[in-house]
Amino acid sequence: MRSDVLNKNSGQYDGKTRPTTIFQWNYINCGSPMFSHGQLTYSSGPVVASGHRYGMIFPGDTGELYPADLATVGVTTGAIETPKLEGTIPAVDLGSTAAGLNMQLDQDTAADLGWELCPGGAFLGNSSNKFLAGTHSGYIDVTFWTTEWTSFDGASIGFRKAENFNAGHAPIVAAGTGDPVYTDFATFGLQESDKVQIATRLNDAGSSGTYTDTGDTPTDSDNQQLRVSLATSGAVTYSHVKNEEAGAGTLAAPSTTASYTFDSGDTLIPYIWIHGKDHADSQILIKDIRVVRHQPVAGHSVA
Repeated sequence: MRSDVLNKNSGQYDGKTRPTTIFQWNYINCGSPMFSHGQLTYSSGPVVASGHRYGMIFPGDTGELYPADLATVGVTTGAIETPKLEGTIPAVDLGSTAAGLNMQLDQDTAADLGWELCPGGAFLGNSSNKFLAGTHSGYIDVTFWTTEWTSFDGASIGFRKAENFNAGHAPIVAAGTGDPVYTDFATFGLQESDKVQIATRLNDAGSSGTYTDTGDTPTDSDNQQLRVSLATSGAVTYSHVKNEEAGAGTLAAPSTTASYTFDSGDTLIPYIWIHGKDHADSQILIKDIRVVRHQPVAGHSVA
């Protein structure tokens, strides 16, 4: 039975929020994403500068289009792997299915390279993906897959305060130490080699972020589904599962967690980031991305 939170005749009606899916893509149900190659320089071979920005468009399962903003982390002068669907696309995903959107980019070119992706876009004037702490609630949910997690020291998702992209964030959080540059954020996923961790920072406090090892680990050649949820209060919670169907697993809290609450009034954006540890030719596949935002209903206050 569905929860009739918006049915005024139902005892479950809350009169406060309206769920809205603002980004949804799955490698089985949706078309291939489109990727802008416009900022590569071919005069002396393909050159990718740290912070280069690319546009992406992800088709939804009913033909709707979702924009995304991707920025590179690190510099490479070698060829990059344009994002593309890899493997045989099945009718139903399994945790071990070696198929999805290959987002390794320049992973096989050099070490310490990566990217950050903002579903809906990272531009400050764009309101399509903004969450207002104290008003909105919702979550970001992503399923990753790779044959060799030790090739990566970062595959993480979360929310951060809307500010200009900074390429220094991913490598610092991936190392699990140091100043993570963004002033306010909460990110959860693979951080450091073979560790599932939480990293946060509030109000630019101190010279370092807060890094929490959950005690959990990823498994090679298995799906790793991650979710970061935002409550109306600004409080953040984390859940995950491995080796289940992409985007459809039964999520649970990590073995060890950490408390964190954004300040009321902060404007937040969902984000995803990857950081490579070495330069092995290891695919990092994205199988499912979903961002849901609960909107206040006109005429009703949000508790």
